[in-house]
Amino acid sequence: MTARTVTPDSNTPEANTPDPNRSHRPSTAPTGEHMSGKQASGGPGRWLLRAGSAVLVAIAATALPAGLASAHVAVNSPDAVRGGELALVSFRVPNESVTASTVKLTLTLPVATPVAEVQVQPLPGWSQSVTTRKFPAPTKVGDFTLFTVPDVITWTAGAAAGVKPGQFQIFQITIAPVPGTPTMTFTADQTYSDRKVVHWNQPPPADGSEADYPSPELTLAAAEPETASTTSPTGSASSATVSPGLSGAHPTLTVTASPVTTATTATTSMSSTTSGTSIAALAGAGVAVVLAGAALIVSLRRRPG
Repeated sequence: MTARTVTPDSNTPEANTPDPNRSHRPSTAPTGEHMSGKQASGGPGRWLLRAGSAVLVAIAATALPAGLASAHVAVNSPDAVRGGELALVSFRVPNESVTASTVKLTLTLPVATPVAEVQVQPLPGWSQSVTTRKFPAPTKVGDFTLFTVPDVITWTAGAAAGVKPGQFQIFQITIAPVPGTPTMTFTADQTYSDRKVVHWNQPPPADGSEADYPSPELTLAAAEPETASTTSPTGSASSATVSPGLSGAHPTLTVTASPVTTATTATTSMSSTTSGTSIAALAGAGVAVVLAGAALIVSLRRRPG
C-alpha cells in the first residue's frame, strides 16, 4: 500500500485549524493602506534627522575655536605694587598648535612705562637675551635718570627644548622699579617650529569683547598709605600720613598731634609729696620731745624734799 500526502483544502476544517508549532503573533508592520505616500518613502523624517545632525556639527565646530582662543599669553605678578622697588612678573605661554612646538618667545616691554632694570629667570634648555633702547634725552625712571632702558627680552629653545603641543611654559622676569601706573601692557611674539609666528599685540575692542590675540596686560596693585610717628620737643606725639599723589601731583601730608603726659609733672608731684611727709614727721617728733620734758619736770616737783 502506497502512502500519500493530503494537502488540506482551504475550505476544509483542517485548513482552518491552527498549527500549534507556529507563532500566531499578529504583524505590527503598517501597510500601505495606513501610510501616505510621503511617509512610506521616509523622505521628510530622514531629511529632518540629517539637517539636525548638520546643525549640531556646525555648533560644535563654532565652539571649538572660541575655547582655543581663550588660551592666550597671560601675565601676572604676586607683588607688583605701583611705585614699588621690585616685582616678579610671570608670563604663561600655551602651545596652541597640534603639530608644532613653540621654540621662541620675544617679549617687548612697555614703551610708555619703562623700567630701569630687568633680570631674567634662567630656563633649562633655553637661552635668554635682553636688548635696550635709547632715550632722545636723559629720562627720569623712578629715582634714576637714564639714557637707556631694557626694551626686548628673547627666549630661544635649544635643540631638545621647546613647548610641545598640549603643553605650556612659564617665563619669569623681575622689573625695577615698578611704574606708578595702574597697568603695564606688553607685546609678545610666539614662534613655532613650523616657522609660524603669532603676534600677541591687539588692544581690547571698543565693544568690551576680547581680542583674538590680546596684548598681555599686568594690573598693578595700589600702594598702601605710609604712617610714621614722631615726638615733638614739647612732649607731644604726632602721626603723619602720606598719601601718594596722582600723576604730576605732590603727595598730601596730614599731621595729627596728641598730648603726652611728661615725666616732669610726675617727678614734681612725687617730690612735693615726699617733702610734705618729712615736715610732718619732724613736727611730730618735736611735740613728743616737749611733752616728755614737761612730764619730767612735773614728776620732779612732786617728790618729797
